[in-house]
Amino acid sequence: MADYETLILQREVACAPDRLFHVITDRDLRQKWSAPDDERVVIIDEYDCRPGGREETRCGPKDAPEFNTTGLFHVVTPEFLCFTETLVVGGQTMSISLCSHEISKSDTGSSLRVTLQITSLVGTDLFDDYRGGWSASLDNLTTLVSELDQS
Repeated sequence: MADYETLILQREVACAPDRLFHVITDRDLRQKWSAPDDERVVIIDEYDCRPGGREETRCGPKDAPEFNTTGLFHVVTPEFLCFTETLVVGGQTMSISLCSHEISKSDTGSSLRVTLQITSLVGTDLFDDYRGGWSASLDNLTTLVSELDQS
């Protein structure tokens, strides 16, 4: 049996929308902001950010990144990035999600709205992991943009 949830996360980011899009889609920068904290890592093994392209990652604790994701990009524009992602742990599919990033101009720079439509195959507890992990990653994204603009 599957469980479903939609999460909507929003951030105001102090940079132009095209700059934000670059930080979100650049492979090296993506690896920096995607891990939710210093104890975890996101390693992008394959990356082709264009419609029809794919992303293969390993993530989790730095000493044992046991979570694998496969992302398939569907829409890649400076205003809208949309991909599906499958999370697999130990050969078991845990979840499938539709991840949509909407970027728009705001008075402070950019507004980012991330909508995650998640299908969990392992119960509802996984939704808290998504909420916590994505919230921390988006906070990291905001911090990274600020640091890059200061250098």
